[in-house]
Amino acid sequence: MQTKKILINDIIERLSWIKAQVSLYNKINLTDINILSESFYKDLLNLTFGYQLTNINIDERNAAAIDLGDESNKIAIQVTSSSDLKKARKTVTSFVEKKLNQKYKELKIFNITTKKKHKEKEVCVEDWKLDTDKDIWDVEWLISQISELKLEKISEISKFLEREVTTNTTPTFSKEVGTILRLIEYISDDAHPEAGNGYVEEPFPDRKINERFSDYADYLKSRFTELYIEYGAVLKVVKDNSDIGQVKLRRVGNHLRGFSDRVLSDCGGNPRTALDKLVIHFEEILGRNQIDYDRDAAEFYIIEQLIQCNVFPNRDIPCLA
Repeated sequence: MQTKKILINDIIERLSWIKAQVSLYNKINLTDINILSESFYKDLLNLTFGYQLTNINIDERNAAAIDLGDESNKIAIQVTSSSDLKKARKTVTSFVEKKLNQKYKELKIFNITTKKKHKEKEVCVEDWKLDTDKDIWDVEWLISQISELKLEKISEISKFLEREVTTNTTPTFSKEVGTILRLIEYISDDAHPEAGNGYVEEPFPDRKINERFSDYADYLKSRFTELYIEYGAVLKVVKDNSDIGQVKLRRVGNHLRGFSDRVLSDCGGNPRTALDKLVIHFEEILGRNQIDYDRDAAEFYIIEQLIQCNVFPNRDIPCLA
């Protein structure tokens, strides 16, 4: 039989993977994963605590007072990815208004990502109080509870997760989106020394590709076309549906201009070699942070920024008004 430590490590890995997937999908407004999580956590909570939770969805999705209910143990649970206190207030208010407090003795909010530590200790509606510490659970709390169980139960939970969660089969789409999203987050960090120090330049790709890099123009344009077919729509989803915003996108450009210019100089002005070096640089960052990345998606984003004149800025070729 496997040791308790090995089993717990496996449980942590699989639950952390789910948590990361939920966070990523929510960033780009793909919230269907939240609905799927309700059923998954219903089964996991039943297995862990011996509950008899069933899916309720009393009202419309994402507005219901509770998602899961166990009438035998008198416990109701709202499953959410939101850590806002207003979400907790809305849940408690709806719970009381629907008179569910007459049916259930306990109300819990289970956050499938990470809960916040709120200044307010309680959410009160009429005579019902929700303790913002004890009554709001999250994945870390669940792991701590599982780790206190007997070895046989931990082994059972581990086998359940092994059946339900296969971490080495991340959907290709999410990996692609994740690569671009994480790249944008990393290179738009205002802690970078290049933040705010970019070149002022309008994007003129014809002049950049055909004039400055004429010896490599066919390769660069061909590679961009190939990758655009695969990743153009992905990048549009990330830009249109995430919370990145124009400020972060400007910071991306600021950082890339200065950094890529130094890389190009180090590579003797060869854009193909410099491009490979840039991709490897960001690959190493993603790898160090144990982020499941797609190399072609990373390369596409950097070439796209080259087209936008945020990579290898045209300091020697004046832009036309």
